[in-house]
Amino acid sequence: MSRIVSLAASVDGRPTLEQVDELLIELRLMPRDQDVAGLIDDLLDYRLLVAAA
Repeated sequence: MSRIVSLAASVDGRPTLEQVDELLIELRLMPRDQDVAGLIDDLLDYRLLVAAA
């Protein structure tokens, strides 16, 4: 859990695609519960918006 906390804390403002990808990798390693699945979905939505811009 500390790796994902460190990654999230290092984000200053809006995360870059690279930061989002790192967060997604860490989240995918965690047990998949409703909270983790929701975070993954939200980050994937955000990633699509950033990539489209």
